[in-house]
Amino acid sequence: MTAATPASRRSPSPIVGRVAVWVVFGALFTYMTVQSVGNLVTVSQSVRAFNTFLETTSGGGSLQRSTPWGWLVLDIAIAPVAFVVALWVTRRARLSVTVGVFLVAFAAAGALWLDLQLFVPRLLDF
Repeated sequence: MTAATPASRRSPSPIVGRVAVWVVFGALFTYMTVQSVGNLVTVSQSVRAFNTFLETTSGGGSLQRSTPWGWLVLDIAIAPVAFVVALWVTRRARLSVTVGVFLVAFAAAGALWLDLQLFVPRLLDF
């Protein structure tokens, strides 16, 4: 007579820890994205106001600026892309690897994001 082998159960702690890491970094990447949307709104309003002011002056049309939409959209896309890539890379990883990958992804996205936050206003140079 053979005994039935019990099904091995995985401990819930590793998945709970990984989900906690995903939630915390999801909130951080969401904050980064919201700040980028705010930058898009502010920069586009500033450009529109500047161009409106120049229309009231004689010969000011040649000084009008265009909104750097490409850079602003890239600024918004950095955080969600970094989060999705980190999530995809760590979908079957251990907790320590998950934390490390998300730290590196957040640092890289933050560096690019901050560079664009400083670069876009300099393009306009009102």
